[in-house]
Amino acid sequence: MSHLETQNLIYVYGEGTPFKITALDNVNIDIQKGEFVAIIGHTGSGKSTLVQHLNGLLKPTDGKILLDGENIWQSKSKIFDTRFRVGLCFQYPEYQLFEETVYKDIAFGPTNMGLSKAEIDERVRNAAKYVGIPDDMLSKSPFDLSGGEKRRVAIAGVISMEPEILILDEPTSGLDPMGREQILALIKNYREQTGKTVIIVSHSMDDVARFATKVIVMNSSKVEISGTVDEVFEKSSRLREIGLSVPQITEIFIKLREKGYDVSEKIYTVEQGYLELKKLFEGRGIS
Repeated sequence: MSHLETQNLIYVYGEGTPFKITALDNVNIDIQKGEFVAIIGHTGSGKSTLVQHLNGLLKPTDGKILLDGENIWQSKSKIFDTRFRVGLCFQYPEYQLFEETVYKDIAFGPTNMGLSKAEIDERVRNAAKYVGIPDDMLSKSPFDLSGGEKRRVAIAGVISMEPEILILDEPTSGLDPMGREQILALIKNYREQTGKTVIIVSHSMDDVARFATKVIVMNSSKVEISGTVDEVFEKSSRLREIGLSVPQITEIFIKLREKGYDVSEKIYTVEQGYLELKKLFEGRGIS
């Protein structure tokens, strides 16, 4: 059984008005428990609208969202439960920080779940550890933190609800290279330590290649391609046609192969590229 699934999902903005726009058009996705899924696509392709359906923030115009085989919109109690089981962290989540301390901001979700103070405290501290927030930062105002630190606090606020599925919309957007690496590392570590399903929306093909186990490509409100990193990036010509690309390292190896070098075109990370070049040099007696 799929962990999370959409069936013929349709969403229309401005239904019945001259400004009607179909944001999702018969979208079918299938996500298994424990997968690291990347949703990619150009601006306006439907990525953010899709993930806002996955935890019930938006209600479909038509179609279904199934969580462990059950329609999340079958009842009010079901949709309420879904919003805790599927955690969604918006793009630029630091703009949603509002409490007077980091601790209170992380505790906001668990508090609304009606948990005891002891359980809330345990969840806050566990979530803080996952994202690298030290104890002495918990008493600070979130507005005194750096951009990267605020981002970690916002992510911790979602993690503290202990969702079965964690969704992050452009989690590294606007961060410097060091901040990007820190956020990606904590997401990777969180998934490895918990085994939970993680879904990210991303523009970075390099990041997708490094971390994802499944890739869903959105184009013009539809799923254009879905599959493993290999299955998606081997369709590089189609990706270019719809305004996307492949990782930079992949482009380099495609060019090398075009120039006659016996290297694989299916290189998606720097680590893979290093091993492929090492093999090429060793084959030519170069160490």
